[in-house]
Amino acid sequence: MGGAVHAVTSSLAAPAQTLPSPEGREGWAVATTGLALLCLVLTGMRHDVFFGLTTGLALAVVLLPLWAPWVRSSRWITWMTVLGGAAAAWSIWLTVWHSDSRVVSNVGLLESVFVVLGLVCGVGCALWARSRASVWVVGAVFGIGMLLGVNPSSEMYAESPWRFGFSLPVTIIVLAVAARWRSRWVDVVAVLALAGVSAVSGGRSTSAILLLVALLVLWQSWGRPASSGLAALRTVILFGTLALGTYFSVQTAILEGALGESAQARTELQLATSGTLITGGRPEIGATAALMSASPGGFGGGSVPSMTDLLVAKSGMAALGYEPNNGYVENYMFGSGFELHSVIGDLWAWCGIPGLVLAAVLLVFLVARTAVLTTGRAASALLLFLGVKSVWNLLFAPLESALPILVLAVALMAPLVRPVGKASG
Repeated sequence: MGGAVHAVTSSLAAPAQTLPSPEGREGWAVATTGLALLCLVLTGMRHDVFFGLTTGLALAVVLLPLWAPWVRSSRWITWMTVLGGAAAAWSIWLTVWHSDSRVVSNVGLLESVFVVLGLVCGVGCALWARSRASVWVVGAVFGIGMLLGVNPSSEMYAESPWRFGFSLPVTIIVLAVAARWRSRWVDVVAVLALAGVSAVSGGRSTSAILLLVALLVLWQSWGRPASSGLAALRTVILFGTLALGTYFSVQTAILEGALGESAQARTELQLATSGTLITGGRPEIGATAALMSASPGGFGGGSVPSMTDLLVAKSGMAALGYEPNNGYVENYMFGSGFELHSVIGDLWAWCGIPGLVLAAVLLVFLVARTAVLTTGRAASALLLFLGVKSVWNLLFAPLESALPILVLAVALMAPLVRPVGKASG
């Protein structure tokens, strides 16, 4: 028992290791490095080919023999892969189980399975690429893929091209390039500049996350690196304190008009609706809680919500002061499937208990690794942003839109050792 506890503690406390330098630059080594980077670009683009099957996932399946050994390079990744496979299979089983009481959408089922497999395969390919290129190169190439995947024809893009198009890709690319210099001051300047652009564009959550990242980068300048579990726990408490402080500071600034009249009006309305900015801005929390209480086992990715499901969800949202009788709830959230606007909620609704366990493992991993890297004074602004943003997405963003950032965060933050049988370069 003591040995098992020590093994888990060691896994949590281990810093993200620097892998041996990339293998030779000629022949097969060059080809495989190019394939790994191409897979990164396509994974970041998320170009849909067939009902959720993207070009990145298709290439990842073809290249499975090359990246599969890296799944064993971290216990975290191994467990996530197993849980991801179980969650995808469970989505199919749940859909069949509920087919007697709900309409089945084959398109929805395929999309749910492909999204979950996209997480598993995307992380595997990104780990493989990380073994052949520097962390900052992996981040920059992935960001370029996300940039190429921006859709200018979407309605949200027309509303705000920065917030709903370029913000995340540009942030990833800028912070990846900043990480190349290994300077905290370069990181801070880059983060604050990006926070300013997001604030001007009305991006409340993104600007708050970037401000929190800047504080964490600066905090690493004080004290010495530590690797104990107690030090990591203290860092988690620090995260919570800084997050609350940043939340209330940004909220006050918004209400005073610092982010413009539009952001001020939205914030005032959300506060008036439910009393807090979180529940006012994310009433889907009420729907998720109500559905979990009514049907703890989930529904399946191909199950179309029944009228009973819709009424249960609406009652949960109404309890938060939100008026749910609108097109958003009936068409977007429950029109053709379950979309609960959080990674945790979507994984549970689509994949049941295995999906919920996978979400819990992802949450623990992200918090633990962010704390460990920060405590060891080894976290760049890029890693901190990926970690904090992914935790936010687990709670408040749809799985499909959160997938690219989540893939990159897991792959770059995981502690790695070279798999047995892989020769050093």
